[in-house]
Amino acid sequence: MRLADPYALRLKAPRESLVFAASSRQGTRERQEDFFLNFNDECFVLADGVGSLPHGDVAARLASETAIWGYKHIRQHRYYWLDKKLFMKRIFRTTNMTIWQKRREQGFEQGLATTLMVAIIGPKSFWLGHAGDSAAWHIRGSTIKKLTREIDVFEKTPHGILGIKRLGLVPNYASGEFRKGDVLVMASDGCGNYLTPQDILMSVLIAGSDTGSATNAVTALLDASETNGSVENMTAVMIKRVDTK
Repeated sequence: MRLADPYALRLKAPRESLVFAASSRQGTRERQEDFFLNFNDECFVLADGVGSLPHGDVAARLASETAIWGYKHIRQHRYYWLDKKLFMKRIFRTTNMTIWQKRREQGFEQGLATTLMVAIIGPKSFWLGHAGDSAAWHIRGSTIKKLTREIDVFEKTPHGILGIKRLGLVPNYASGEFRKGDVLVMASDGCGNYLTPQDILMSVLIAGSDTGSATNAVTALLDASETNGSVENMTAVMIKRVDTK
């Protein structure tokens, strides 16, 4: 019996891959306080600076960059990599501490804060951590499942955002299978609060197996948010697993 060469198997192109697109609009706000980053098509980060505090744009950028940094470094420890929930907590703890420490610098004494959402996509699964009022959905065919809870950032969970309290932040967490054809949608509150399930399902129909169609789908999400009344900062992200055969 002939055995497969493991090295040759690693060289073969994967039969499935990811396509994703992200886009933002400023609305009528004076500044864009949403920020999105992606690392290697496996870690996706969306932050939304809290507009009622100064420096929301700085907080969102710093949180996104720190979360990506945390993902790249913390994953090297097998202990965390094998426990994704603990891994996610560590990313959020590191990022929260970084935002909280920022107010010690000159010019940031009045404070700064941000929401944060981190999605990790594996070969067969996804893991999602979030703190704040951004939203995410998992779509499979005509079935849509919201992964995040409705949150009023300050009234219901005063410490549910990054930068308010030094310790004690625990992100909400969701995970599940991520099969071929599945889609993950992430949206800041200026977009997500104005989307209906039908809006999301209609936009997913646009997304094919290439970046161009995914970009069109994200544009449809932003258009729907504006049609439904949003004038806020808005960001939408769509991630789809596709067949590369």
